[in-house]
Amino acid sequence: MPMATATPLPSGVSPPLTTDNDDNHGGLVVIMTSLALVLVLASLAARIYSASQRHIFQRDDLLFGILVIVAFLQIAVVYSQVHQGWGVRSEFLTVTDESMLKTAYAADILSVLVLGFSKITSCLFYETLFSQMNLRLIRSILGMMVTWTILSIILLAVRCSDKPWYDISDAQCSSLFARWIAITVFDILTEVLLFLYAGLAIHKIQISLQKKLMVGVTLESRILLIPLAGIRLYYVNKQVVSDDPILLGAYSTVTTEIYIAISVVCLISAFLKSFIAVFEDKNGLSYTDGTSGSKPKSKQFASGNTASASASASNKMGPHSSASADRLRGWEREEDPIIDQADGRGLQILKTVHLDVRDESIELAEQGIAGPSSPG
Repeated sequence: MPMATATPLPSGVSPPLTTDNDDNHGGLVVIMTSLALVLVLASLAARIYSASQRHIFQRDDLLFGILVIVAFLQIAVVYSQVHQGWGVRSEFLTVTDESMLKTAYAADILSVLVLGFSKITSCLFYETLFSQMNLRLIRSILGMMVTWTILSIILLAVRCSDKPWYDISDAQCSSLFARWIAITVFDILTEVLLFLYAGLAIHKIQISLQKKLMVGVTLESRILLIPLAGIRLYYVNKQVVSDDPILLGAYSTVTTEIYIAISVVCLISAFLKSFIAVFEDKNGLSYTDGTSGSKPKSKQFASGNTASASASASNKMGPHSSASADRLRGWEREEDPIIDQADGRGLQILKTVHLDVRDESIELAEQGIAGPSSPG
């Protein structure tokens, strides 16, 4: 029986850049990496929009920007890695390309760096959000995140030989999987610490159970990273013990890209519209605790009821006052905020109001004529 031959492609049709079959998983890596790229871009757009709505640029915003840059670099390295043959059965490779192994080595290190930045950004966000709590605890957790990031990079960078990019399986480095176990165990422990800290902070807030659940679901979304860390470790083990680590390494790369994308998405969950209302009222005024040093953008009040309210406030503060702090009122359309203080206990978010006094005609009582007032 004659052997079947491949059907030739029609004239003018080029072969696909990559495929996904038993001998080549490059197509799967490209698709999932592209999905990760889309999620990172969407997260960046959402974070920029949120920052523009809050009119506040905080430390965690800056670190998030650095994180996105590193994530883009990591994704670009993965694309190069696949282009050079990662995910292809070794017998179909004419030679094990050293540049491909170097890009795989760099992608592993950059992936840990992205995850580390994600943890550190969460710590800075919690420190700002719950700044009325004892800061020693969250700063200790922040130190643990920095330590985990540095040690994980060292464990992956320094392997069993002077050319560590060749150490991708037990055959080249018997301690490689043990290193991944250590990285993953402490990765999970750090996520548990973030989960417990956010839970403790939410527990201390004096709000209704419904609102606590709402904030809890928003802030505790990082819990998704714990099972993803376990799944990644499972596929890393498949790669390390395999006789063809380049082929099966495609699955560990795919799970790593998903893990990175979700770690970035979790950083914008707390800035969705339902949570932005914690920091802003319907007029766009920002709520702060008065300790971050960031000031919201001043708002020009329109005429009508809003103008009357601002005039009333300015009469109480005096004509030369530029800001005042008041208890937060207003959770979207509700009367009470999502985070407030009750009976002198719990956390409190203050609202800083910046008023602009415009020139108006006033009556001069003694002379009986009108004249412009001096600018406020």
